[in-house]
Amino acid sequence: MAAAVEMIGARGWDAITTRQIAARAGVNQALINYHFGTREALLRAAAGAILRDAFTAPLQAMLAAPTLAEGMAGLVMAMDAFDASDPAVRFGVEALSRATRDPDMAAEVAGLLAEVRTSLAERIEVGRLNQELPAELDPTGAAIVLGALVDGIGL
Repeated sequence: MAAAVEMIGARGWDAITTRQIAARAGVNQALINYHFGTREALLRAAAGAILRDAFTAPLQAMLAAPTLAEGMAGLVMAMDAFDASDPAVRFGVEALSRATRDPDMAAEVAGLLAEVRTSLAERIEVGRLNQELPAELDPTGAAIVLGALVDGIGL
């Protein structure tokens, strides 16, 4: 998967074959077919892992912050550290773009985003209970808005 990430980040999703990935990884092409079945399945698995890694650390740091405001500030600062030339970041962008055309990739991304929104909604509910946030604030709606805000900052 690491070889796929490097190559897709450098050349693009459609420009890479399993033969090239296997050569880069130093393995037999049959090994890719055995473990993943298809090139698309390998790339989806790599994309899921990369996107999950990209979201996990900043999200966990945000959720662990003493206040939601501090957590959001930390999340924005963590996003600032992303390097657009990093193959993993470029691969993540390719994967997100691919999700607009690939229903399986779209399902992977949708599942990840649902997990993020659920975590945000839970943190917002804690903020409501601690009177950090207004009691009338809808945690689910606020999580959607915060998620969209983070998406916009990322773009």
